[in-house]
Amino acid sequence: MTAEVAIMNKLGMAMAADSAITSGREGVQKVYNSANKLFSISEKHPVGIMVHGAASFMEVPWDVIIKSYREYLGDRKFADLSYYMDDLLDFLRKDERFRREDLEHIIIYRMFSDVLKRVVREAEENISSEETSGRDITNEKVTEWLTGCIDRAFTSYQEKEETFLELDYETFKANFGEEVHSIIEEFITYEIDEDLEEKLYKLAFEVTRKDYFSLGSTGLVIAGYGEKEIFPHLLNYRLEGFVLGRLKYKKIKERKISYTTDKKDGTASITPFAQREMVDSFIGGMEPNIEDAIFGIIDKVLTSYHEQIEKKTDIEFTPKQVSQLENMGNEISEYIKDAVEEYQQQNYITPLLGIVRSLPKEELAEMAEALINLTSFKRRVSRETESVGPPIDVAVITKGDGFVWVKRKNYADPEINARL
Repeated sequence: MTAEVAIMNKLGMAMAADSAITSGREGVQKVYNSANKLFSISEKHPVGIMVHGAASFMEVPWDVIIKSYREYLGDRKFADLSYYMDDLLDFLRKDERFRREDLEHIIIYRMFSDVLKRVVREAEENISSEETSGRDITNEKVTEWLTGCIDRAFTSYQEKEETFLELDYETFKANFGEEVHSIIEEFITYEIDEDLEEKLYKLAFEVTRKDYFSLGSTGLVIAGYGEKEIFPHLLNYRLEGFVLGRLKYKKIKERKISYTTDKKDGTASITPFAQREMVDSFIGGMEPNIEDAIFGIIDKVLTSYHEQIEKKTDIEFTPKQVSQLENMGNEISEYIKDAVEEYQQQNYITPLLGIVRSLPKEELAEMAEALINLTSFKRRVSRETESVGPPIDVAVITKGDGFVWVKRKNYADPEINARL
């Protein structure tokens, strides 16, 4: 796993990334603190790249891809940062080393197995509940539950409006039918009929072309300046890989420093990536998991309050009154959330960005490093895997000086390797 952050103001920006990389499967994992996740695009361009999630793309390490892209880019420069991202995506599409057809089945496996695991887990929870109640479990009943879970998953993906890959179902099935079948056999341990198997093929098709990006996909952050940009600009994309020669990717977010604070992103920005809970806690004053838990409890209490009234009194509400009380509970819950968000904005976020707005570039770098160290320390003193760890690479990008390393690990001693 990874922790990364980008901090921007009008003077420039700082980017920081940890060095931990987790190898192996769940239960048998090893963590190495030697990964490179922060790169300069070249010495001639005020642009940096960070990667998180998968360390490779189509089985090629991002370290190799980015350094190959430097040669492809050469001396070309673009007016806007977004053109660098477009050019990098174009490079991936054109270079046959990164879009090998014989590796596309890996992309299908990654996406569909993730989804099918969740579907099977949902069906297993139903089975476990029935067993606890002492009811008999038949193959027919299991198939019925599994079919319901598959139908719900299929509908949820089919109803997503945005399509990321234009694919034909019959072509998809002809090319990846065997891979999908092997995934089905891996996760469903009893024989299913042809109709249910066909539903699973269609689910795999929808997952592949719609808005689903697996745990094995890569987050790509590109930040800095185009030739005509005077303030920093950041783009965050998600890349899955190639399917039938088409690249599956999506734009996640964009940040631009503006002339005034009344614009969309204002004059200062702190943007964390990957394992971001400690940075979010620092910015908003509350850890996101705690915030979700509190609001979840509030929702549950307010929407079921009528049940408690009926239990404690002789009052029995009509269906219409129950509906009205549930709606009132939802409205109160939303009001509480809005009030908390407003409090966070006024007392935490706005004052913090007010300080960041005036920080010199050296302080931006120190702050970025401190936020990654905070996440690393939290992992070290918790029971979780230390999936964020030092050394921390830190760089500053400014319009005049370009990409400058503030801290950088090196696998070789520069004193005996002058070219490094």
